[in-house]
Amino acid sequence: MDLSIKILIFNFNKFTSFFIFIFVCVFFSLLLNINPVYPEEQNGINDSPILITSDKMIGEKGASMVEFIGNVEAKKEDSIILADSMKVYFVTDKKKNKKNETQSNITKIVSTGNVRYTSGERKAFADEAVYTTSDDILVLKGNSPRLVTGTSFITGKKITLYRKQDKVIVESDSQKRVEALLNPEDNPGKKE
Repeated sequence: MDLSIKILIFNFNKFTSFFIFIFVCVFFSLLLNINPVYPEEQNGINDSPILITSDKMIGEKGASMVEFIGNVEAKKEDSIILADSMKVYFVTDKKKNKKNETQSNITKIVSTGNVRYTSGERKAFADEAVYTTSDDILVLKGNSPRLVTGTSFITGKKITLYRKQDKVIVESDSQKRVEALLNPEDNPGKKE
């Protein structure tokens, strides 16, 4: 009898150890697959809608791009882009967006022709603007893109606005140098 109790205890310990091992494996696999939800500012995901109006829209079923033509206006929160033409690129295959299901399906917006951008007190002008949603970056290109705040301005060949970091990089080339007029009255740190 003593031997049978020891075998039963051994089998029970073996079963308990196996059950605990399975429970720990399932628990950690679930823990690793959880996508924590953070505020927009922490993870950079911005799910606010984009409202686009235009004279004409061209889209094709199954395509990953829609083009808006004529007096195009795109609004997102406090930002507005006006242009002659705007191409909106998006993910059509859900498998490509599985990494982050809460992220917008829009991947890139390319605006061309008389591009005007406004965000708060900041205004920008360019021949072409390319906005990528994954990193919240707006690149202004053309003959002489210009970024204006109040009476201050900066111009160059290419202006890159890093919206998440509130950072700007202005580049030049051999024909167009960076030019800036900085008015002390236009204090970018001042909030009204």
